Amino acid sequence: MDEPVEIELKLDFDPADRDRLASCALFGPEPAAKRRLAATYFDTPDFHLDKAGYALRIRKEGNKRVQTVKAASSEAAGLFVRGEWEVRVTTASPVFDERSGPLAQLFDADTLGRLTPIFITAIERQAAPLDRPDGSRIEYAIDTGEVRAGTRRSLVCELELELQKGTASALFDLARTLNEQVPLRLGVMTKSERGYALARNAFTAAVKAEALRLDRRMTAGDAFAAIAAACIRQYRRNEDLLLLSGGVEQLHQARVALRRLRTAFWLFAPLFKGDARAPLFAADLRWLAGELGEVRDIDVLVPQLADPARSALFSIRESRFGHLRTLLDSDQVRLLPIALAEWLTLGQWRTEPAAPDLRDRDIRTFADERLERLRKRIKREGKGLADLNDDHRHSVRKDAKKLRYASEFFVSLYPGRKARRRMDRFLDRIEALQDKLGRLNDIATVPELFARLGLDTDLPIPGKKERKHLLKDAEDCFDALIDSKRFWRD
Repeated sequence: MDEPVEIELKLDFDPADRDRLASCALFGPEPAAKRRLAATYFDTPDFHLDKAGYALRIRKEGNKRVQTVKAASSEAAGLFVRGEWEVRVTTASPVFDERSGPLAQLFDADTLGRLTPIFITAIERQAAPLDRPDGSRIEYAIDTGEVRAGTRRSLVCELELELQKGTASALFDLARTLNEQVPLRLGVMTKSERGYALARNAFTAAVKAEALRLDRRMTAGDAFAAIAAACIRQYRRNEDLLLLSGGVEQLHQARVALRRLRTAFWLFAPLFKGDARAPLFAADLRWLAGELGEVRDIDVLVPQLADPARSALFSIRESRFGHLRTLLDSDQVRLLPIALAEWLTLGQWRTEPAAPDLRDRDIRTFADERLERLRKRIKREGKGLADLNDDHRHSVRKDAKKLRYASEFFVSLYPGRKARRRMDRFLDRIEALQDKLGRLNDIATVPELFARLGLDTDLPIPGKKERKHLLKDAEDCFDALIDSKRFWRD
């Protein structure tokens, strides 16, 4: 069955800016008429459809009902490219026939028979087509309302730009122009994802990295785009939660997402030769991760202190977070994910690469070589680990973290029980090494951090004897990692 394709850029805005956005001159002299849309989403109680990557809804507008099935076939950090099937229905319950999409072929009758309403959306929409000067045609939709799952609710303030004619660059051009009128952020959650997060009672929880499923038939370029999109998505979801709560774990996971994205840039750097924007993005990500790190360093120390030092450090944290919040609201930070999303889709490394053979290389061969090279680098730099200076050991720790993230990126390329056993053992040993090196790094850096913060307090730090044991443990963990069988080798 051929999939009807939808290409859409989703942007989030502040509820207070809704009227200003709707009255933007770009949308014409007369605002589009408002429509009220009510939709019910269906799934089994254990979310079979969602786990398979499908969303099923029936939307009611006036007396008309439309059933829609959506499949997330590809997603480039805010640029949604999806299969979509729509059919008019006359009942409030799902209908399955030859017109209604692939669900009847993918699920048995028992599963479909257990479908039940999971959540609802109540949206007010203003939508109309725009004919742009470049010849493209884009339909815009300003959606405000909420998603409800039982008693739990989530506010929706979205601008959707759907491409009807032209290239994807037209979507980003329009987004930048609109941002001059109203502050916008890259949207990475569909309404169905919001609903499922509410249904699982996980909407405010910090978002950890999602498992990546790379196809071994992918090119290196497509694999990088998928990995980077997943990192941007993790960052944006945690950024929104961080702005709402200032939470410790939300900040930590936002920083983890940036570290993972920086690792992806490092791993795939050979693909970007000749693309001037790649090093600029890498620099921006390093800067933003550093700003988050200024607060994260404090968060790690706060639980280890007693009053009055703890209260003093918490006050410093509040001040630093106020500065961070201002940065997150700035154009520089808000527009970075949008610019990255555009570059992943339309950047020079994609469209006019200096090394097309590298971009088009199969991802399994690329992954084998990069993992092997990184392991050799760690083996070389970590030799005699206990006798290295603090800075050198910290470099080994950072490379070990890169190896861990790279292994997690590429996990789906190495199926089979033996490879998975090797990978699990490999990752366990990387984490053990990171733990020991992290503790050693704390011993080296905490006094300097306290001095920088202007705090005069004592933090229990291991003495020479305990540090000696810690160095020996780190060296043992390093040797165990180097002796591990490589899961990327058959």
